[in-house]
Amino acid sequence: MFPGSVGAVPNRAGVGDARVAGRVASPPRDAGMAPSDAGSMNGDAGAHDPPAPVVDRAAAFARGAPRIPRKAVLVVLAAAVVLGGGGVALEHLLAGAGLNPGATGSTGATGSTGATGSTGATGARGGPSRRATTGPVLAPPVSEPARQMSARLSSFMGIATPRPAPAPSLALVDQAGTPVSLSALRGSVVVITFFGAPCTDICPVLGPEIAAADAALGPAASRVVFLTVNTDPLHLARLPAPAAVTGVGLGAGALANWHFLTGSVRQLDPVWRRYGVAITASAATGTVAHNDVMYFVDPTGVIRYRATPFADESAAGVFTLPPASRTRWAEGIASYARRLLQGAS
Repeated sequence: MFPGSVGAVPNRAGVGDARVAGRVASPPRDAGMAPSDAGSMNGDAGAHDPPAPVVDRAAAFARGAPRIPRKAVLVVLAAAVVLGGGGVALEHLLAGAGLNPGATGSTGATGSTGATGSTGATGARGGPSRRATTGPVLAPPVSEPARQMSARLSSFMGIATPRPAPAPSLALVDQAGTPVSLSALRGSVVVITFFGAPCTDICPVLGPEIAAADAALGPAASRVVFLTVNTDPLHLARLPAPAAVTGVGLGAGALANWHFLTGSVRQLDPVWRRYGVAITASAATGTVAHNDVMYFVDPTGVIRYRATPFADESAAGVFTLPPASRTRWAEGIASYARRLLQGAS
């Protein structure tokens, strides 16, 4: 220890300890305050501090969480039931009014579009897309249980009753080269369907259904006209006669009141769009896909019913439907056409 370094500690730890101890032992005081006043203030502060509350944690844990009143649980459950039921009712109301069309775009009305044609009821495959058109009347999706034979006819066919409105204009040429316009068919019930000229979509199913519906109508068929609009932008030529005309028992005079309508893309595109038919096509692969929809137009030119045709598509892109389902579809088409005839008489 050097002379004059009284109280010094020869290590840094000791120096730090001395400084801390000095601060605790000699708290700072106001320069104008007497030592007796400082002692009095410190004593008063200790005397008035409230004692800290004592919590019995063991007892609190033993009691557990507070129980929720039974009435509160019942109120919450009742509110959930009311809100859920109201949502379902609103959805049915919008669907019935044609205001809840479901998904739109290049997908079909009942699922993904097939690679070579329209949607199938089961296992439809996705296909390449080059272009797509949509419209405000795209048919809503129909659930698979509604497609069962045990379902009501309206559910089976996906029938919707849109707000009454004139059918969009339609003017094309048929398989014989004859101009056909919807306005010229006033006084007749018109059933409008859509499939492609090569008949690689729902055509092999829907074509025979149309023929069977016409037969089921009997003499009333003379007041019903069936129009099918071509949905294949890659096959627009009227001649040679496409498979849709020669391959399903509708053309060549077999069904005089059926017309397969085609034209240029410029002519067809507005029709597809106005009637809510979404088309996807690839010129590179030759694949075309579209959703399926059917309209029933009354003798005054107003759309009264909309249906959603369907078929099963295989992995090879072939569309089929069991005979019983095809028969029911034919009877359903005839039934709804007959209703419009009776309403007009």
